[in-house]
Amino acid sequence: MLTTNTGIIADIKKFETHDGPGIRTTVFIKGCFLKCKWCANPETQEPLPQLYFVPKRCKNFGGCVDVCPAGAISMTPDNKVNRQKCTLCMKCVEACPYSAFKQVGRVVTVDEVMEEVEKDRPFYGLDGGLTISGGEPLYQPDFTRGLLEKSKEKGISTVLDTTGYAKWEVLEDILKFTDMVLLDIKHMDPVKHREGTGVSNKMILENAKLIAEKCKTRISLPLVPGYNNSNENLTATAEFLKTINVEWVDIVPLHLLGSSKYEYLDLASPYNEIRSINKEEVIKARDIFTQCGFKTTIGRMM
Repeated sequence: MLTTNTGIIADIKKFETHDGPGIRTTVFIKGCFLKCKWCANPETQEPLPQLYFVPKRCKNFGGCVDVCPAGAISMTPDNKVNRQKCTLCMKCVEACPYSAFKQVGRVVTVDEVMEEVEKDRPFYGLDGGLTISGGEPLYQPDFTRGLLEKSKEKGISTVLDTTGYAKWEVLEDILKFTDMVLLDIKHMDPVKHREGTGVSNKMILENAKLIAEKCKTRISLPLVPGYNNSNENLTATAEFLKTINVEWVDIVPLHLLGSSKYEYLDLASPYNEIRSINKEEVIKARDIFTQCGFKTTIGRMM
């Protein structure tokens, strides 16, 4: 059972250089309100732990079949795990000597995470620190607040990487302990935004203005070909951003590195219907924001 001091995370990554200034420790929270069709981290969308099955690692050892209490695992190559039967007991993870199974997501306390953060402190220098990402950190607001507050108590820089999709009172409380926000803006058209993410952009855009007033903010623009890279949308985005207190826009071109994760979760890959973006399209997007007076990067912040 979760408390205000515990949360479920997908991962902790160390020595990250694109999730805020300096060298950072990034905590990936499980759970997200949005269901972006191009999501590179599908394992962070669901709030509870999940089971990866990596087919290329499977040697048909059979130990997983023997230990599974639900009879959810078979030796059939094309249907190794019956997800409907699986109870996520994770006994197969322990039984497989080839690491074909992996638990994704674990319950941790604020103190346990901070112990990992403290190990990296010698590498932070003047700028580095803790970044809370996801999924969506605001999906677990109490846990996220606890991590940020504890970091500030210890004098560690904090960054919140968010979609901004939450009630303002939740965000406002968390921003008290946040040095910088990396805010995703995915589309200006409300219909297109709902088509691509499953939710309206109304609350996100309203929050964007308030966030930028309260906290140093950089915009992350995931650039998805055929979805949000039209001149019309990019110009509308730039015009909106000119009305709020931001200087930097990070253009983040779509990549296909998350495709294997869909396979490991037995999910249909969205990348079969999305083409790669080309260099010219990325440069065009960057130029639109540069010409509007914004400082820009391609990728995440450097």
